[in-house]
Amino acid sequence: MTDPDLRARLFRFVDTFPALAGPADVVEHLRGEFAGAAAPWWLRAGLALGDVPGGRRVTTAVARRSIDRMARQFVIGTEPEEVAEAVGGMWASGSAATVDLLGEHTHSDAEAARYATRLAALVDALGAASNRWAPRPVLEHDDIGPVPRASVSVKVSALSPVLHPLTAGRGVEQAQTLLLPILERAAALGVSVWFDMERYEEKALTQALFRRLLERPELDMLHGGIVLQGYLRDAADDLEALARWATGRRIPPAVRLVKGAYWDTETVEAAARGWDPPVHLDKGATDAAFEELADALHSYHGTLRAAFATHNLRSLAAAVVDGRRRAVPDTGYELQLLYGMAEPVHVAVRQAGFRLRVYAPMGELIPGMAYLVRRLLENTANESFVRHRFAEGESLDKLLAPPMPAKAPGRGPETNGHRRPHPGDLAPYRPEPPAQWHLPAVIEEIAMAVEAEFGRAPRQVRASRGSAGLALSSVDPADPEVVVAHAAVCDEASVHAMVDAAAAASGAWRARPMAERAAVLLRAAAALRARRAELLALVVREVGKPWADADAEVCEAVDYCEYYARRALELDAGGAVQSPPGEDNLLRYRGRGVCAVIAPWNFPLAIPLGMTAAALVTGNTVVLKPAEQSPAVAGELVRILLESGLPEDVLQLAPGAGETGAALVDHPAVDVIAFTGSREVGLAIVERAGRRDDRRGSVVRVVAEMGGKNAVVVDDDADLDQVVPAVVASAFGFAGQKCSAASRLVLTDRIHDAALERVTEAVRALVVGPPRRPDTQVGPVIDAEAHARLTGALQRASSVGTVQLARHDLPEVGWFVGPTVVTDVDPTSWLATDELFGPVLAVFGVPDFAAGLRLADDSPYALTAGVFTRSAHHVRMAAEVLHAGNLYVNRAITGAVVGRQPFGGNRLSGVGSKAGGPDYLLQFCDPQVVSENTVRQGFAATVHHTPTR
Repeated sequence: MTDPDLRARLFRFVDTFPALAGPADVVEHLRGEFAGAAAPWWLRAGLALGDVPGGRRVTTAVARRSIDRMARQFVIGTEPEEVAEAVGGMWASGSAATVDLLGEHTHSDAEAARYATRLAALVDALGAASNRWAPRPVLEHDDIGPVPRASVSVKVSALSPVLHPLTAGRGVEQAQTLLLPILERAAALGVSVWFDMERYEEKALTQALFRRLLERPELDMLHGGIVLQGYLRDAADDLEALARWATGRRIPPAVRLVKGAYWDTETVEAAARGWDPPVHLDKGATDAAFEELADALHSYHGTLRAAFATHNLRSLAAAVVDGRRRAVPDTGYELQLLYGMAEPVHVAVRQAGFRLRVYAPMGELIPGMAYLVRRLLENTANESFVRHRFAEGESLDKLLAPPMPAKAPGRGPETNGHRRPHPGDLAPYRPEPPAQWHLPAVIEEIAMAVEAEFGRAPRQVRASRGSAGLALSSVDPADPEVVVAHAAVCDEASVHAMVDAAAAASGAWRARPMAERAAVLLRAAAALRARRAELLALVVREVGKPWADADAEVCEAVDYCEYYARRALELDAGGAVQSPPGEDNLLRYRGRGVCAVIAPWNFPLAIPLGMTAAALVTGNTVVLKPAEQSPAVAGELVRILLESGLPEDVLQLAPGAGETGAALVDHPAVDVIAFTGSREVGLAIVERAGRRDDRRGSVVRVVAEMGGKNAVVVDDDADLDQVVPAVVASAFGFAGQKCSAASRLVLTDRIHDAALERVTEAVRALVVGPPRRPDTQVGPVIDAEAHARLTGALQRASSVGTVQLARHDLPEVGWFVGPTVVTDVDPTSWLATDELFGPVLAVFGVPDFAAGLRLADDSPYALTAGVFTRSAHHVRMAAEVLHAGNLYVNRAITGAVVGRQPFGGNRLSGVGSKAGGPDYLLQFCDPQVVSENTVRQGFAATVHHTPTR
């Protein structure tokens, strides 16, 4: 408890323990977890036992016994009949119970169905057993009427793999379908049902499902309850809304007021995403909110049935006093406590004559580990009442003092970018926060923008120079008959005119102060924010991206502008070089000249803007050739930069096909080529740019990112609840059309079958459809060529592996390819080596983690890779063995964020530059050293003459 580092390491080991195979595995994980840590003597002794004969078995036995004891302390049982008997014993001793079936988020329809089946069996067992229990008036009656003897608590997230904000309609409907017959059975057997509350993003969905079900006439006799989390800042609004809805109901719904069990998750995720946290940020504020909510809940007595769940005696006492002040009888509500925690409080509540209901989880150890770790964190937290009273023996007088909320810290001012910035003026770079899809107003705004975009006439995208006709059309991949934009096709003459104009403008633009160039990017970032919904909708329409992916792309575009503006100002200060006495040395960076940006279609806004912004802010002029599939997005990108103060000749748009790009590459005035796309085209650009041409005034620098065949390796000890959603998102997000997408899944033999089954079932549950709909998770591929290539590959897949799953439930219109999982793949086959760029996942089995790393690294590509392991030793091994430019551990391998995960590969995946990283701008610069002798006629001048930058 007193050492937070030791505490965290112990809890990580406890979380991992159920997945470990035997003594050697246990000792290895213990040693890896505590390497370099100041472990106590008893832990060091246990680790030392691993070096003596039989010692590993002793260490493992001690660890297993300790963890099993903890699990048995907090978990009442594993099977319904066993649990019903235990709950009956609690009833005989004077405590009611609500049984929580462990197992939180599910990732497939099959998992949701299994949870529902187990829940139904639990309801039947408790309903049958409770009829045999002796009468306990205080437990089965309040001043309103009868209270059911038996009760269950439901994790709504376990009833659908798509119970998320963007798939809310499908998720709520699926959960309702599974839950309705169970609730009907519970009502018939006299079992009450509580809807547990989990993470904030699912709160509104849980509330909606609760209301929808309790409004059904067949459930008018159901005793239903829902949880209210006191640590949420909007909890009072939720309580008021519940009370309005419940007014006049035949059986008043119950509300269990808790403080909340996901504080760490909510605060960490909010901080990482740049959101305001939905929870109170200190214990005092949460305790104060709990007391205020308890009083408010009492005020709705008769409309709502109240339950107060906490182990903090001050909070319980406040609820009791407020109830008496409002003339609510002590039998008019119940107090709820957790099974296995602070037993003296249980005794005190019963002896005081209150109705006590114990929250008692049931289930196996592995699905219960998340609950167990939450309880351990709760019991040992610095501000835990249980810790202070029962472990540290603090006085009740101190513990019963009124809660004192801390003042929330203020936020510093932001710079808007409309004046010339300097490094000291700007707030530190922070990534643009992604959309908060759990807020109804956000979805409503995006829905309106999407509908407006899909209803508009085709755009016209003209070249910056020349008179090329609008001979190129981009179409909606989900409905190819619909034209999104008509665009010009630049011929060689038009390209030459643009490059010549850019070359003529280059000197003046390079001479502009760096601060002026950075200000353009900051103004562009502000414009992107202002047009976020509109740009998101255009990306959805022109390239078929689902909403969340399109939103992330707009955020990335903002991030490139903000990050590169700040990095350019840092470069403007010059590089770090030594200046001895009598000499002044300066290392500075200058733009190279003209940059040709050749962009892909899969990130039609973020990638071309990132390459263009990097070139512009360092003093280069740019000719942008967008992908022929996405000229409309490129047109908006150029418009935003020009409206942000960029001179017209400094950035020029050259839409067209492959010939347009080739003309750019071959032009002798081009000094830098920034390219993202296929390996074949990228290598051809490198080759063409390297040819000797006496007309060139510089050696062309190629900044190229060229895709990958990215692998995810899953270790024996991996948490499959982490693995499944991360692998599915990495492989099938945007229909597998991200260069960082997972196309190979490598599973160790011990977890192969279980992991493969869960991944396959999760893929089966994905929503495939037109991205115009918010619930679409897998949309179309980009065009007819990609569709033909992928469908042809899938027809041949069975020759090199076993097709585990091939989705054929696809829309009739559009270039859709069903998500496909192929296992037992020949590691030397084309399916294992060729980049397919589509929703296809090849699965391989290996004997152990080391073999998995070797297989993953056996590729000419080296872009991204992922490993799932809870072994610190294996994390280090992966970092040494895998050559990927981006290695992700225990998370998805897509979704790199500017400034956090600088992106780019090596080998044949790229030249090694890292977009969104601190060294990326150097690719677009020529470094120059200016050395000045400062000695004059016997004295050394102290004035440093800095050349104009």
